Amino acid sequence: MKVFGLQGDIMRSARLSDKVFDDPEVIFRLQQLERFERLRTVHGLTAAQAADILGVSRATLYRWQQRFAESGISGLRPRSRRPRRVRQRQWDMRVCEAVRRLRMSFPAWGKTKLGPLLRNQGFAISDSTVGRILGWLKARERLPNVPAHGGGRRHGRAWRRPWARRAPYGLKGKQPGDLVQVDVLHVHLLPGVTVYHFTAWDSASRWSVGQVYSRVSSRCAADFLGHLQIRCPFPIRAIQIDGGSEFKGAFEQACQQAGIALYVLPPKRPQRNGGVERANGIWRYEFYASYPLPTTIRELRPLVRWWEQIYNLLRPHQGLKQRTPAEYLRDAGYETPDVSVSQMY
Repeated sequence: MKVFGLQGDIMRSARLSDKVFDDPEVIFRLQQLERFERLRTVHGLTAAQAADILGVSRATLYRWQQRFAESGISGLRPRSRRPRRVRQRQWDMRVCEAVRRLRMSFPAWGKTKLGPLLRNQGFAISDSTVGRILGWLKARERLPNVPAHGGGRRHGRAWRRPWARRAPYGLKGKQPGDLVQVDVLHVHLLPGVTVYHFTAWDSASRWSVGQVYSRVSSRCAADFLGHLQIRCPFPIRAIQIDGGSEFKGAFEQACQQAGIALYVLPPKRPQRNGGVERANGIWRYEFYASYPLPTTIRELRPLVRWWEQIYNLLRPHQGLKQRTPAEYLRDAGYETPDVSVSQMY
């Protein structure tokens, strides 16, 4: 019987590779060499065709074969890509000391600030060289730690909130009230007339609460939290928000006093608040764009409350198997009003 494939020592090495080495790259290269030889000997492909199927160049496969023949399995270990000849220091200690003195005087300045000052002192030095000298000094602990930059997110300012926490990825609510998403919808009723609609959406039951205000602020958000607690038939244990300023200050303090966990999404991640974003679309197109509405807050609020009841008690949801949020909550053991279509007109 004739066996096609790699030689016996290569096959034995491949079977023992996971016991001898923990490096997955070595195992991958052994497997690629075995496939390469099998494609050529068993299937009759050329080296170019086999390499094209494997997605590895012929030169690389031949180089692996040569290293394996010379050094065994250890020859397949990834080699360092460090250049054989590395850049040598091109500055003297006089320039290094000048950079250190300037940096000690201005601890928050980098190479682009220190470079012009050094050139004004007569040193023929580039900003890149100043940066390399700073790195050399830091590696030898000859410079103090630079204070944290407080100029914005770009510089990695520490994220601090008195009560809110960064929302972990994949946060979901399994029971009603476990996670309620809150957002603000800007509605332009007329040119120059804008109202701010606060929307809350429960991720388990799809229960939604809305309230409209003439401005957007943390006090308005705190007032909306009070309405939310009253108009939800379940206790609220956690709220998820974006990083808007209206969800700081008084709103965060109100959540802390009520013992409600507050989770803030990372910047530019509205898709993680997708439930309330979808609810905002329903409010915008099925309520604000579908009915002739007044432009004053006093007249608009009763209509908002009316549509909220339609949303929760009458409108079926595909995510709830065509049940309403009220029917879902009743099946879960919560008390909700039971109304018919004729009662909502």
